[in-house]
Amino acid sequence: MNRPIFIQRLLIIVCIFSNIYLFGQKPKEVIIEGTAPFAANYEIRAITFSDYINYNSVISATSKISKSGTFKLSFKTSTIQLVQIEINTSRSEFFVVPGYNYNISINMDEQLFKMFSPSDENGFLEIKTNKIDTNDLNYKIYKFTSFYEQILDKYAYDITRYKSVTHYDSLITDLKAKFPIEYNPTNYYNSYIFYTVGQIDALVNYKNSKSIYQKYFDNDFIQYDNPAYMTLFNYFYDNYLYLSPRISKAVLDDVINVKCDYLALFNAVGKDYTLVNEKLRELVIIKNLTQFIGNEEFNQENLVTLLKYISQNSRFTEHKQIAEESLKKSFRLVNGSSIPTFNFKYANGSKFDPSDYEGKWVYYQFFSTQCVDCIREMAIISELQKQHKEKIEFVSVCVDPDVTKFVQFRKKYSEFEWQFVHFNQSYEWLKHLEIVSLPEYLLISPDGKLFSRYPPSPDRDLPILLLQLLDEEEELINPLDPRSNQK
Repeated sequence: MNRPIFIQRLLIIVCIFSNIYLFGQKPKEVIIEGTAPFAANYEIRAITFSDYINYNSVISATSKISKSGTFKLSFKTSTIQLVQIEINTSRSEFFVVPGYNYNISINMDEQLFKMFSPSDENGFLEIKTNKIDTNDLNYKIYKFTSFYEQILDKYAYDITRYKSVTHYDSLITDLKAKFPIEYNPTNYYNSYIFYTVGQIDALVNYKNSKSIYQKYFDNDFIQYDNPAYMTLFNYFYDNYLYLSPRISKAVLDDVINVKCDYLALFNAVGKDYTLVNEKLRELVIIKNLTQFIGNEEFNQENLVTLLKYISQNSRFTEHKQIAEESLKKSFRLVNGSSIPTFNFKYANGSKFDPSDYEGKWVYYQFFSTQCVDCIREMAIISELQKQHKEKIEFVSVCVDPDVTKFVQFRKKYSEFEWQFVHFNQSYEWLKHLEIVSLPEYLLISPDGKLFSRYPPSPDRDLPILLLQLLDEEEELINPLDPRSNQK
């Protein structure tokens, strides 16, 4: 899952907005413009998130950075949004408010920028503004998180190892001397601090779940758009229906597996004191039904049915969307799922068409020209390709942003005779398939569907798997292979 890095990892001081939390606004345009001279001619994207349970990314705006390094992005939003600015696979985040115009400058170490996963080396876009207003939210959160991390370094060992209430109290005293720690749901900044500290509170007082619930969730506000609130929610209600001593496994089995009845499920779990609030209860049900997917104790078709019911019948608009996004995320990488449309290209510029290989297995290896392990694997792929070329196609996909490096690589390694393509800046495709490191692999079955998102690597068990899949007809173990129906 490719989650957002959040404000704690920002290298940012940016002029943004007043700290009043906005409710019920009509969508207003947000404009983000500025300079990124190191990334001239590259695409820049503004990414938002469907919700803070699924973290499905949404491209809210995209533009090409000019030759002179200038750019302009615009989109509409009705609420405060955590926005991820992304160029290639480099990113950083800040908050935006409806109707505001931001003028920023973006910089980054060019060597890190050229990496496929710069965050692995702590490489992020550095976003700055020419004007600093100490009343603005991002500046205030930056000041808070910087101090908070210093205080955590001081107390974290005793808090995490010994669940020390004394050290937690000392941490709170130090924080209160500089920042407001109070429940104020209509103030985004105050809520961010309150629920960020709540995460440590929940860790220390994990045995007293009732006090955590009463302090942070026993109210009328669900702050869907505040990542600090939702982080605490996700922690506190993680697998809650399955783990709560007040909800029996027999009840879950009855309402999910036997009856597949949403209203029965809703009423049954409502007997838990932390789920009295009906709106909060339904959000917890959505989160936990999603977590049950893949758990053999639960009927998988029934889980889908229940989530679909919520997505179509919930009284809460937010819950309809979250349930729908949960379904999308849960089955995105399931064996047998469809693959998004390809946009890859060969070194000569022609388009790669996966339909050319229908009826054959296809093994995709994702690589960079700088990835030594990737290139080392190709010697093994070469041998496998010679052994099985009638039954499986190998495709190596270069993810270097600079296509000229790919072209040069093909000339240098012309002895490799299988298919080589360039990903053609298909960053959203990579993100959809959760390809975030190198080397990575996909195995596609002869019907063009995903057989495995995580097949074995060439230097491990891939040769054995191929023998199982591609051997004589009587030894085939995969029913999707078209030969299995030929007698």
